[in-house]
Amino acid sequence: MKNTIIRFAFFCSFAGCIFSACNFSSDNLIVSESDYSAKIIGTWEGTVGDLKEVMVIKSDCTFVCRVRPLGFIANTLSQSLPGTIYGKWLLKGAKIDMEITGEKNERVENSLTSSLIVGFRENSLILKSSGGDSTVFNRMSN
Repeated sequence: MKNTIIRFAFFCSFAGCIFSACNFSSDNLIVSESDYSAKIIGTWEGTVGDLKEVMVIKSDCTFVCRVRPLGFIANTLSQSLPGTIYGKWLLKGAKIDMEITGEKNERVENSLTSSLIVGFRENSLILKSSGGDSTVFNRMSN
């Protein structure tokens, strides 16, 4: 009987460790590459260098990106105007191409840019730029 209780206690401890290590939240589910084009639709927020970006990726393969400088003056005194970039997007496997067709309060050097999706969960998107920098974007609730 004592052996049975010890085995049961060990099993419960082991099962507790396993289940506490797993996060079954839908926010943490990995998105498969075949679902990228459907799951990428939405509003995403991230920090790229010294800019805060909010990207709205739409189902009609267009996007709008609002860019706001970060820093004491920009955040405290609100003297900087946010820039807006808009255009079209195309997903090829894990590569997303973005063609910029217009901008407001922003200077764009290249009209075409590509990034690689290196991590994608329901509410988190990690993009690696062609320059090699990675950025985490979090899904914003609508």
